[in-house]
Amino acid sequence: MEFWFYIIMAFVAFIIIELFFRSIVLSVNKKFQWLIIGKDEFPKLSENGLKKFIQHGYDPELGWNRKPNTFHEEIGKNGVPTKWTINSNGERNNPGFEKTSSEISCYGDSFTFCRQVNDNETWEYFLSKKLNTNIQNFGVGNHGIDQSFLRLKNNYLKNKTGIVILSVVPDTISRIISVWKHYYEYGNTFGFKPRFIIKENKLVQLKNPIDNISKFEHYEDYLEYIKANDFFYKNKFLKEKISFPYSITVLKNFRRNFEIISWVRKIKQLKKRKKDFSKIEWNTMKIIMQINLNWRVNLFQDPHSCKLLKMIIQEYVNYSKEMNFKPIFIFLPQKDDLMFIKNNFHFFKEFQNELKSIEDLTLLDVTDNLLHEKNLDDFYSDDNDYGGHFTKYGNKTISELIIGQLKNFNLI
Repeated sequence: MEFWFYIIMAFVAFIIIELFFRSIVLSVNKKFQWLIIGKDEFPKLSENGLKKFIQHGYDPELGWNRKPNTFHEEIGKNGVPTKWTINSNGERNNPGFEKTSSEISCYGDSFTFCRQVNDNETWEYFLSKKLNTNIQNFGVGNHGIDQSFLRLKNNYLKNKTGIVILSVVPDTISRIISVWKHYYEYGNTFGFKPRFIIKENKLVQLKNPIDNISKFEHYEDYLEYIKANDFFYKNKFLKEKISFPYSITVLKNFRRNFEIISWVRKIKQLKKRKKDFSKIEWNTMKIIMQINLNWRVNLFQDPHSCKLLKMIIQEYVNYSKEMNFKPIFIFLPQKDDLMFIKNNFHFFKEFQNELKSIEDLTLLDVTDNLLHEKNLDDFYSDDNDYGGHFTKYGNKTISELIIGQLKNFNLI
């Protein structure tokens, strides 16, 4: 009897502890999407959110894209509102150069698109002023270099230029091994995309699995294919997911999970007491951004990921020969990239040096120059470790660095 009494008491204690942890985890999950639980395996897609995404961003081949004749406002440096506009050609507006011929076109992610500044504050705009040509900006936020290259192939015959600049953040090495952004950026549930894989030492394109609007309604039917081809499902998502028993799985990533829970609950308490929580609001995202930074640092030390990225850039050069334009490649570092390099080591320098072996590729480097800057806050829009995107001042500096190096290579 005594044995069973202790068994029953242990079971009751486990149930109480389990309910306690479950309550906390579910509560935090509602407030902070990065603490994922079982239901996040099959998230319900917001009807209103999906409707807006399809209207403003969905692309059946690329996953998402900038739609012609659209605009958006967002916050820039020091909380100042900014606005970007997309013209009828699907490129970012370049004020004063709309009727000027184009000798250079640019493809890439949000650092190419230049978020958080106005149309006349992008590095492409400043380049246009210096070179008196309409630098076309076809950048798209959150695109991997794989999507940027595919957009170039779709666009080039309609927008021929003698020079093409392909510029991306170092985090592109994470994006090229992803098929559903949700497995890397939890909550980005509309972000299905194509990717390339290496098969028999050749690049093979895997098409966007949700290449039709109707597929969003039953995206679960394609999850086995997506899971099999998305690096982060097994290596990140599953390892960070908290599920029954909550009291045990929450310990899998003890430091991460308890720091998130602690900060979210502290912010919630301050909100209830109507206290200022602005000074600690970033602390939860800081944990996530540090994890993502660690991922890209490690991926640049991974031979397979580096080989895939290099092969995509090689394919870009091959296409340039076919279309007869001069291919240029640039890494545009985020603020946390630069801070890591200053405090540790240049994690993508070795890969960047390997690109020099690609014949006919012009490699520009702005990272070394930025590393010598004393106040990086002037170059980035957000007052946090991540930094957001380049400011007007940052974009002007980038344009000057690009011009200087283009002259050195006798391209202008």
